[in-house]
Amino acid sequence: MRSAPLRGLRHWPGPRLLACGDLHHGSNPIELLAAYLEAEPHDAVLLTFNPALVAAVRQRLRVPVRCLPPTFFRYPSAVPVERPLLQLLHVGSLGPHHPRSRELVVGLQARGRLPFRHASTASAEEAAALYAQHALVLNVPLNHDLNHRFFEVMAAGVPQVVFGDPGLVGEHRALAERPDVFWASSLEELEELVLGLFTEPERLRAIPVAPPPYWELKDLLKAAFAP
Repeated sequence: MRSAPLRGLRHWPGPRLLACGDLHHGSNPIELLAAYLEAEPHDAVLLTFNPALVAAVRQRLRVPVRCLPPTFFRYPSAVPVERPLLQLLHVGSLGPHHPRSRELVVGLQARGRLPFRHASTASAEEAAALYAQHALVLNVPLNHDLNHRFFEVMAAGVPQVVFGDPGLVGEHRALAERPDVFWASSLEELEELVLGLFTEPERLRAIPVAPPPYWELKDLLKAAFAP
């Protein structure tokens, strides 16, 4: 979804699917989405990062609304090294738009209870290679969203700890219950979880990490347009 509607799509003779990303931003994003559809109607809406908001969006709109992660996206794969670094790795920005990440990273560094590393990368491929060198990755969703990093880490074959509520996966409970995905909602809970995992590094390395549940495009479109 663009910030302003693409005009003239109503003249397209085929079905029209509106893919909406980052609906967790802004003061009233659902109303913004509704106004977009009024300006340029579509036959269905696909939320790319916000499964937790599906019910609220469905109540507001009159077209089918779904979230089918990871939708159209594909992520670089990597092969984990045989002896990964026993560190909790965080990759990402700590800038003004990422206050949760900054607060958590600063807290972990200040407390010093965990072997911890923060890094930034220039590409998804570089990030995948870095994930594959570490035993465990920290994922900090910006605002209750199911982010790219969730699937990037899977594609790299490495377990992850998500700092957030499992409810962010919405109806896709299987994603929250994967053996390679752990959850923590406080700094103290995160530290205890990671310290416990690091006491048994062989067991941590043995955790199976399946690839992201990719969709074939035909199946994705069929599911998105279903009544």
